[in-house]
Amino acid sequence: MTDANRSALRHWLSDVRESRDPAHNEGIDPCGVRWQRHAEGVLELTPANATRSSDSADAPHPTGKSHGGRYDAVLSCGIHGDETAPIEIVDGILRDIADGRLTLRERVLVILGNPDAVRAGKRYLEYDLNRLFQGAHAKRAESPAVQRARELEVIVAQFFAGVDGVRRVRRHVDMHTAIRASLFSRFAVVPGTPGHPPSEKWIDTLAAADIEAVMRTEQPSVTFSYYTCAQFGAESCTLELGKVAPFGQNRLADFAGIDAALRRWLSGGEMGARDDGKVLRARRFRVAAEIVRRTDAFVLDVPADTPNFTPYAAGTVLARDGENTYTVSHPEERIVFPNPNVANGLRAGVMVVPDA
Repeated sequence: MTDANRSALRHWLSDVRESRDPAHNEGIDPCGVRWQRHAEGVLELTPANATRSSDSADAPHPTGKSHGGRYDAVLSCGIHGDETAPIEIVDGILRDIADGRLTLRERVLVILGNPDAVRAGKRYLEYDLNRLFQGAHAKRAESPAVQRARELEVIVAQFFAGVDGVRRVRRHVDMHTAIRASLFSRFAVVPGTPGHPPSEKWIDTLAAADIEAVMRTEQPSVTFSYYTCAQFGAESCTLELGKVAPFGQNRLADFAGIDAALRRWLSGGEMGARDDGKVLRARRFRVAAEIVRRTDAFVLDVPADTPNFTPYAAGTVLARDGENTYTVSHPEERIVFPNPNVANGLRAGVMVVPDA
């Protein structure tokens, strides 16, 4: 057992099945924030000055703004149970909201993706949860991970449907840490679709949060952030914040930029409006190709300790799978998420090139 049951996480991780008493699963904090637990690790928070669906839809908002702020915000972490830095960041935000040190002005769904894996201190227990979204769970045998992916999809869909008929900007920040070192210690994967490419403003917003590099992709995916982007048109991203470490061993000062940006956003400010006024630019890449493991004969010719974003020159053969090979075709390609040990049919690496 990790120390994941401390502080606000103890409340966060409580299971709705532990009690049929509604008071166990919803209430109002002393600061006036309404909370509702939809499932273990899933809390919906509504600002103190917002109305519920049962309240009068015609009631004026104290500030003259629409009920519940400008965003329907989803903030997720712990999709992989050993990625603890994002959990500690979100835990601090939750504690400060509950204690009144951070005034919540946006409606937010806070998700701890895989509580059982968090308790065990493992990436996942039976199957990678971040490979089960966008309907991928329907292609797998029934298991706790499949059930969790299906449950999260339903809860997110209900959340984005809204409560008061007001259409807000939908945004989803899914926070992770990488399993290997990276030439850019804080980077983002920003999904889009041909009809809904990621906006320049959203990419600039992430740069202002100290994200050093952005990978833009419009390729279909089974990740959580692609699901919210493709299904609901959300501004979505997968953030990779440093390297995996146990609870208490993360250098949270390295993530002060994203922590401050999330707090600005949830308290009603602009996520990209830095207090120091600096305008930062992230290195920009686009996904050129994915290396997919097809058979048990797959070989990835990349050392196990290769950092993310390691560059390779044109003509380099990086993978072999029977008669099929992957050869670098651009003047330079960088590899991200290299992992030859994935299941057949899954990606074993992502190749990116500069995004002009």
